[in-house]
Amino acid sequence: MADARIDSPGFLGRVVRGLRGAATLRLWSRQRPAPRQAPASAPPPGDGLDAAEQAALEQLGEADGYATRWPVRREVARSLASRQLVVIASDYVLLTKAGRRALTGDAGARD
Repeated sequence: MADARIDSPGFLGRVVRGLRGAATLRLWSRQRPAPRQAPASAPPPGDGLDAAEQAALEQLGEADGYATRWPVRREVARSLASRQLVVIASDYVLLTKAGRRALTGDAGARD
């Protein structure tokens, strides 16, 4: 122990110093993040229906506005329900008046 130098770090000290330097380099490179780009599958602006939503409404319209099975994706069903174009219950789906207007293209008409 008499020949150990106090001014030179041991193995653990060098590892910690190296990790500290690596963390500093990583922080410098991430200070200014790259600008985010809009996702490619962004929903259309406004009340416009995308192709899947339009197809789902047409499918329900062909079934006279009532169906016990409606094979559409969850995202499509939730989107149409949140716009109050359909009513979704545990055992059926109904097309609302607003849904019928969206299906016929009379979006501006109100009852």
